[in-house]
Amino acid sequence: MVAKNLGLIFKYFNLNIRKAYQYKTSFFMSIIMMICNNAFFIIQWLIIFSVTDRIGNYGFEEVMLLWALSAGTYGVAHVFFEGAFNIGSLVYEGKLDVYLTQPKSVLINLICSESSISAIGDLLYTFIALAIAGAPWWWYLAIIPVSIVGGIIYVAVVTCFQTLSFYVKRGSSIADMINSAVTMFGNYPPIIFNSVVKVILFTIVPCGFMIFVPAENLFLGFNIWWILGMIGFAVITTILAFILFKRGLRKYNSGSLMGGRL
Repeated sequence: MVAKNLGLIFKYFNLNIRKAYQYKTSFFMSIIMMICNNAFFIIQWLIIFSVTDRIGNYGFEEVMLLWALSAGTYGVAHVFFEGAFNIGSLVYEGKLDVYLTQPKSVLINLICSESSISAIGDLLYTFIALAIAGAPWWWYLAIIPVSIVGGIIYVAVVTCFQTLSFYVKRGSSIADMINSAVTMFGNYPPIIFNSVVKVILFTIVPCGFMIFVPAENLFLGFNIWWILGMIGFAVITTILAFILFKRGLRKYNSGSLMGGRL
């Protein structure tokens, strides 16, 4: 089952990339502009660290690590599972019908059906940020599985909140806020947040397990229990996403649309 689902994910990815690549100029410009957008914030941090050497135990190199982790998890989520961020609108417009006719898992079909091309720029920026940070060679290898696990957490949490659309009109607005919060908080040293905010960042907004845990317990130090906690959180949120989506489908009202996907 796992092998078949992985095969389906990569088939969707290949199809989405091939469709987007038909417009080559737009394809490459989207990627380049995303890299430039991310790189712009390097200037911000250079200015900040020209005034102070460190923020807590974070210097410029450590902040670049946070950016690498943030870009990696964001890239994995949006390149491979962009459809998860559109569940609410599809439910509201009654456009899930075409996915319900598929022989595979409805949720997997749905979340893999779209890819964000610009997010490829985030994946590339992951390694650019590591290079700027002067990272050791093993960071380049370790960040790949870490970004995958972080991306799964990101998608699972967003999916959980997107399922509110089965019960509340425009319920996806909460998921949109979670999406914005991840990009807002995940790039900053955790020491600047108070205890209340940290609790939120380790639960509702999963920046803690996506970014802060691997940064402090794998790359900057090592604590196997926190790493196992990250993996466990990914498993739990993924199972919860499937349960909530399955229950939400019982409330779904078809739009009676005739259509298909290419």
